[in-house]
Amino acid sequence: MIIDPSRESPLYVQIYEQCKRDIIEGALSVGTRLPPIRKLADDLGVARNTVETAYRQLVQEGFVSGKVGSGFVVERLNLGKMAFAITADDSFNLFNDEQRRLLSVGTPAFGACEYDFTYGNLLPGSFPAEAWRKLTADALFSIEGTQTSCYNDNLGDFLLRLNIANHLRKSRGVRCFPEQVVIQPGTQAAIQNLLQLFNPAKDKVAMEEPGYDGVRKVFEHAGFKLIPCPTHLDTEAYLDAVNHSGARLAYVTPSHQFPIGAIMPTQSRQQLLDWARVNDAFLIEDDYCHEFRYRTRAMPSLQSLDTYHRVVYAGTFSKVLSPALRMSYLILPPTLLASWRERYDGYYSAVPWLNQAVLRRLFEEGLWDKLVRKAYTRNKRRHEALRDALQRYLGDKIDIIEGGTGLHLLIGVRDGRNQETLIGQAASAGVRVYGTDRYWIAREHPLGNHLLLGFSAIAEERIAPGIATLAQAWFPEGSGCT
Repeated sequence: MIIDPSRESPLYVQIYEQCKRDIIEGALSVGTRLPPIRKLADDLGVARNTVETAYRQLVQEGFVSGKVGSGFVVERLNLGKMAFAITADDSFNLFNDEQRRLLSVGTPAFGACEYDFTYGNLLPGSFPAEAWRKLTADALFSIEGTQTSCYNDNLGDFLLRLNIANHLRKSRGVRCFPEQVVIQPGTQAAIQNLLQLFNPAKDKVAMEEPGYDGVRKVFEHAGFKLIPCPTHLDTEAYLDAVNHSGARLAYVTPSHQFPIGAIMPTQSRQQLLDWARVNDAFLIEDDYCHEFRYRTRAMPSLQSLDTYHRVVYAGTFSKVLSPALRMSYLILPPTLLASWRERYDGYYSAVPWLNQAVLRRLFEEGLWDKLVRKAYTRNKRRHEALRDALQRYLGDKIDIIEGGTGLHLLIGVRDGRNQETLIGQAASAGVRVYGTDRYWIAREHPLGNHLLLGFSAIAEERIAPGIATLAQAWFPEGSGCT
């Protein structure tokens, strides 16, 4: 078995793929015992949990059976022609041309990429796997295991909600009772569920422009009319657009207006609250990135200023813990909470009890605050490394837009090249950067030459080489400013 750390595929995937191939091709016959986790890890020079993850994937797909401590044995499978075909390079030979086209729709056409400045994902290995494994065992062996035999509170585990309310009261000034907290399977699902309390035929939505496209698509698919309100100009222009919107809902990210990174001043927040009160409207405050403010102290949340009960506070665990767990929450004002309970009477919580129980233990044992501090320190260093590298290698060839918060920077290339050209030139050099057109409702906008560079999923030591490579791709005639 050969693994290559320089490949894009994670090490556990490489181990899994080679074991799977050997089973399919017969090199590992039925009844063969796979090498012990410790031995294979030592032979390959990788962590034991890397091998364990690969073996667990093989178990999940039915190629082997067994468990940690007892060994893993190859199972008897009726693979047939189909199984061989779908694992081969020519898997599409099973389909005609039209079927292949349909299968390919929406599939990312990314090739090899040495430096990926993606936004939102986390660096592999940052998940607290050991702590999560221990707390999972604690939850399963505790008396609370009886909860697995019945349906749970549709708002979520009460003690988790209590911990969230206490944490937000201290960290964000949020004023709420645990009864107002609703556990949800991700921000998009949370907003989609919230919209069931409103009427798309008459309730318009004021949307930040540019703004988070993931939420915008939820509004659009639910049939709500969107009123764009510019955040790239100044707060006066934004508030003026909101005041004339005729909206019943406003989606806002005041602590880090996505993607430009601006922070809404306190006076503007109060004006927004006044607008909501006067117009019988509600504000959806997405406080998605409040943990990461690198130059100054974080401002209190918009919800903490709300004496009119007009703010729906939305939070997520994706930026610190894991985007794959799909765990988030809403904090509903009393009037909407009553409507929610009525609308979702008879529904069940969509977030598994076990995940909620483990997350609650992270709070109770003080591990959540440690995770936040660790993520903050890590991301602050990467934020500084990315700014320094951009200034060093691209200097006066670009503009940098950021507010010292969040997990990305925006850069604008001054020579007028569009996003498509810049992304293509970067990709040809093995650097992946991301366009910003999708964050706009309008097709034409003033930031057409701006790109998003995230730093949450790239190692700090790879940032400078990545930007140096990017500079060479964009300006081969003379990149770098020293």
